[in-house]
Amino acid sequence: MSDRLLSSVLRPLAARTLAAVRRLERVRSERVLAVALVALLAAALVPMVAISAYDHSYADDWHYGVNVHLALAAGGGAATALSAAVAEVIDAFFTWQGTYSAIFLMALQPGVFSEELYGAGAVGIMATLIAATAYAASVLVRDVLGAGRAVWVSVTAGVLLLETQLMPSPVEGIWWYNSAIYYTFYHALLLVMMGLAVRMLRGGSRRGAYTPGGTAVRAVALAALAAVVAGGNFVTALVAALALAGAWLCAALGPQCATRRHLLIVPALVAFALGFTASVAAPGNAARQATQFAGDGLGVLSTLLRSGFAAGEYLVLWTNGLLVLMLALVLPPLVRAAARSSLSFRLPGAGIVAAFALFAASFTPTFFSMGTVGPGRVQNIRYDLFVTLVVICATWVGGWWVRRREAAAAPQGAHTAPAAAPSSDVSHACAPAPRCALTVALLVVLAFGVGALALDERHADDLVAVSAARSLASGEAAAYDAQIRDRIALIEESDAAEVEVPFITTAPKVLFMGDIRDNMANYINFRLAQWYGKDSIIGYHAAL
Repeated sequence: MSDRLLSSVLRPLAARTLAAVRRLERVRSERVLAVALVALLAAALVPMVAISAYDHSYADDWHYGVNVHLALAAGGGAATALSAAVAEVIDAFFTWQGTYSAIFLMALQPGVFSEELYGAGAVGIMATLIAATAYAASVLVRDVLGAGRAVWVSVTAGVLLLETQLMPSPVEGIWWYNSAIYYTFYHALLLVMMGLAVRMLRGGSRRGAYTPGGTAVRAVALAALAAVVAGGNFVTALVAALALAGAWLCAALGPQCATRRHLLIVPALVAFALGFTASVAAPGNAARQATQFAGDGLGVLSTLLRSGFAAGEYLVLWTNGLLVLMLALVLPPLVRAAARSSLSFRLPGAGIVAAFALFAASFTPTFFSMGTVGPGRVQNIRYDLFVTLVVICATWVGGWWVRRREAAAAPQGAHTAPAAAPSSDVSHACAPAPRCALTVALLVVLAFGVGALALDERHADDLVAVSAARSLASGEAAAYDAQIRDRIALIEESDAAEVEVPFITTAPKVLFMGDIRDNMANYINFRLAQWYGKDSIIGYHAAL
């Protein structure tokens, strides 16, 4: 009798002790990962921010901002600058393209106020991408999965490391303002828009349910955000349209349709539809297609086929070792969070197919209009979308696997609906012990891998932060900045209406987008000359 009593006391005590140890190990592992990834991200951002001080305007920065710049140079104030920006939107709408909100932002590039401020645009783009990614990750990780702060921080930092360091074209993604504001910035807006839509469909955040007043304010904000995104690049706009409509449809047909929360995002759908229709129907689009891409576009069927093949191609190309390693780091805590959540994670195959279709859809605008995947700036946001979808799909599959294990472990005929807090056995099965040691080992592999890339001359520029650091350390960035400043001084100090300036001879990968030409038969030289009030500015090769 005493043995039974002792066993009945010791067994539960031992089980509770083991569960507490496992929870402590989990928390410690998650914190170690969060600290390490944030430290790595911070280290990467230091040279990226530092090199922005040497950033300078180019080409379309002058094209879209010249009228605002001239208005300010003539003594105009903020109202004059805004008026000139609106005038640029109207002119572009009828002569070039209908992306109204993007043209407005392009016209207000920092260089219109002072060339010294131009690099602030790059810093702003980075800050926006970081904030938007953190917000979207908070919705997915903390609101939907119910995970803790450490997991959210790890996912945010991990995604940002992939997106910022493996960017297909870093100069177009961050440092060339015209491109960065048109693509990277709108990708960030898309993340915020979808995060806000998910919270509205759920009726609140982890902090609690929204009040009627708070719901109304957020519905208006979502509609305004949708109108802005609709007036941006067509790739992001199309992805946003499909994602927002898909979210509405799932909510309208799902088990929570009785709450009628899906009606809350109808104003956003309407605002987006109106804005996107206006953007696509702008007379300027036809003019641009006829002058720049005449005969290049594909038909509807060819566009769909080529987009599907391209999605498969880049899925393979972008699934590299760093992506796999980052998934190995952030997926275990995500799956453990999924195990503790009440979500069913049903039909992962359907989710993967939908994600692939959304990724493929991002290729359709450029194939339809240009017949190609498009330039690096378009590839940047496709890559960002790819990373986001991979993390979501991997979490979904991991959650489905957990539910399968729960169902297999349940007695025959027992009810296997997911509980709010599954047993510690299932959670522990998602990440075998010792978790902390495995996390540290993976981080060491990551550090060695990054270090090897940085030391290999063949791949030193493949990581954006390493490329920026090398340009700073070698003096290449400073030399580029000095040449640009010398050019500006030569133009401003010359009384001649026609000026010749030497071509730029240093080209930091993350800063150099291109140079002017040796003739005036192009818009780049024309806009630069107009910017400085000259009849002509052309480049020449200086004697060595």
